[in-house]
Amino acid sequence: MQVPGIDRPGSDRSQIDVPWSLGDVLLASATVVGVVLATLAAATTIIALVGGGDDWLTGGDLFGLPAPLALAILLEAFFLGAVFLYARLKRGAIVRQLGFIKPEGRWPYGLAVAAWIAGVAALIGWNLLTEIIGIDLLKIPKPPEELVDYSGASLALPIVIIGLFGPFCEEVFFRGFALPAFARRYGLGGGMLISAALFSAFHFSIGSAVPIFIFGIVLAWLYVKTGSIYPSMFAHALQNIVTTVLAG
Repeated sequence: MQVPGIDRPGSDRSQIDVPWSLGDVLLASATVVGVVLATLAAATTIIALVGGGDDWLTGGDLFGLPAPLALAILLEAFFLGAVFLYARLKRGAIVRQLGFIKPEGRWPYGLAVAAWIAGVAALIGWNLLTEIIGIDLLKIPKPPEELVDYSGASLALPIVIIGLFGPFCEEVFFRGFALPAFARRYGLGGGMLISAALFSAFHFSIGSAVPIFIFGIVLAWLYVKTGSIYPSMFAHALQNIVTTVLAG
């Protein structure tokens, strides 16, 4: 089985056949960070001018949505935009090179369920460890109330955004786009580790960094193993949907 951008006939698995470079991934990451910071600065300035409170980020609205939810949408959209800019427009990449290949048979989705269980185990294990250690900074933070204060039909909104849109955008960026470039420079194992570290860093949470890093490694392995981005999207979505529903 050929893995998109990771396997080529007659070449080592660490030889990555994608048109974008490691520099493109680093520029894309910097672009996302810059746009996020600029958006936060602009929103803070506008809200201050119209007399909004200083706590708008945690308790206010943005674009008619709770601010954390609106910012989540923007961040995920920035991921897609960065991939489109640096892979599609700059390098002429096609979606197939980002892993959009139909997996063979049902077994990849069985692996996806196993990957999800591994992600849950990482969360539970880290939560238990931090409770024993007793360092609050390392504990997994509770999600903002604006993201979980839903019930019934209204729960569909965070499920669509956090459970479906988020995993789609993040898998395209971190597995389909970042992983091949890192693997070309540092080998397959190094690429999996570095892309997982980047995935964890972009969640901007010290307490969640370790379990997200572990889940990122599992998702990278799943992508490489199945040769398709769809199983990793499925596992990621399952994780987010279950977490959202339980938190709500």
